[in-house]
Amino acid sequence: MILLVLLAFSWMPLEHGPRPSRRPGLHDPPFFVGEMQHIVPQGKLPFSPTETATPVLDSAQTRLYVGTRDGKVRCRFRGRTAWIFQTDGAVLASPAIEGETLYVAGGDGVVYALNRFTGALRWRADIHEELTTAPTASEGRLFVMSSEQSVTALDLKDGKRVWKFHRDSPGGFTIRGDAQPKIAHGTLFAAFADGVVAALQPENGVANWTRQVSGTGDYLDVDWIDAPESDTRVYAASAKAGIVALDAATGNPAWTYPLAGANHVVVEGARIVGGGRGVLVALDRSTGVKLWTLQLGKDRYPTQPVAMSGLIIVAQDRGALLGVDLQTGVARGAFDPGTGFSQPVYALPGIAYVLSNGGTLFSLGLLP
Repeated sequence: MILLVLLAFSWMPLEHGPRPSRRPGLHDPPFFVGEMQHIVPQGKLPFSPTETATPVLDSAQTRLYVGTRDGKVRCRFRGRTAWIFQTDGAVLASPAIEGETLYVAGGDGVVYALNRFTGALRWRADIHEELTTAPTASEGRLFVMSSEQSVTALDLKDGKRVWKFHRDSPGGFTIRGDAQPKIAHGTLFAAFADGVVAALQPENGVANWTRQVSGTGDYLDVDWIDAPESDTRVYAASAKAGIVALDAATGNPAWTYPLAGANHVVVEGARIVGGGRGVLVALDRSTGVKLWTLQLGKDRYPTQPVAMSGLIIVAQDRGALLGVDLQTGVARGAFDPGTGFSQPVYALPGIAYVLSNGGTLFSLGLLP
């Protein structure tokens, strides 16, 4: 079976500009399939399936937790399924690990706290709003973002609500997608469909500042933010404005790179990698000047890029997984098992995990 998957690799260079003098290709692949496992029973797949919840691995690298659209959370241990927990709705986002507890934000609006070794339920908290992003844990609190544009803080111990910060959805057209809250500099950064980025006090939800980054009109959504602890800036992907760098302390804009349909952004070293409608771009972290562009195809949106060891791993949503050279933007190859991918990978040095839309879990060996 692994041989068949290896044959499914398609090392096809994509259009890129400017063209480098050397173009890695067939003999320089970025990754290989190590193992594959059908997680979702193939006979129960819906028409046009999609899986958006990236698997997560514990710090000991022994237990892998996989949430799927059928509402199940599975713990993989030593190559086998150790336990399965059934939620009351689809699992659309990655779980979060904190100590001995696994926190699952369910599409049914419920947060589940599970014993991560046994799968036993510790507590559940009904937010009454669809949850589409991974929870963020910090300082005894769990922060979840809902599709109703609310950030809710829960007590990690018992799930009791501590505070809630809400913004009304804009009246015009929006793009489905929500930004996971990020913690940095003792502040919780959140982004909303009305184009606002907010810096909140984690203890009480009070806003230190709010900044409108998208202007007015339709499609104002800010669907991703990155807030590195080592940086004095926060970076936002605005579907209308593009990639926006904000001062973390004040919210004042530092620079904006126009990018139509911007939906993802990641900081890696001196570079910012952002995705938008049909393209992936790398920008200078200090100035926002474009360094390279990779064309993904007309109206093809990328998943969240993941950086590891000089490689950007990203998928064309519902399409192939790509390995892209961080320095040059050259696509070194693509892999599609047939159903494509709609989630970012979970990457560690030398290995990455990803679940295909067909419910198959792949472990990928990453090559230098």
